[in-house]
Amino acid sequence: MANNCRNTKLVLGGYSQGAAVIDIVTAAPLSGLGFHQPLPTEAADHVAAVALFGNPSGRGGGLMSALTPNFDGKTIDLCNQGDPICSNGNQWKAHLGYVPGMTNQAASFVAGRL
Repeated sequence: MANNCRNTKLVLGGYSQGAAVIDIVTAAPLSGLGFHQPLPTEAADHVAAVALFGNPSGRGGGLMSALTPNFDGKTIDLCNQGDPICSNGNQWKAHLGYVPGMTNQAASFVAGRL
């Protein structure tokens, strides 16, 4: 997309496991994950925003977001209070409750980046 539509701004997003996929694709190479070729800098320059919900890397102290310098200021990583996937919470209902509150927050963030 970045090669064929050079003026198009891209938005990446994911929920739960999808957020983990985005983490891996946008992160610096981590041999422990077995992924050695993140999105190239040239492609990252086309990404206007990244919106993540219920991101499992939140349990690791946001490790992945610390390794994504090409996406500084472009990323919103949202976790509901009590969500056991992205925090030390124990409320599964919290993991299922991102719509509409936090999705609206993410949409506002993304719109501001476009």
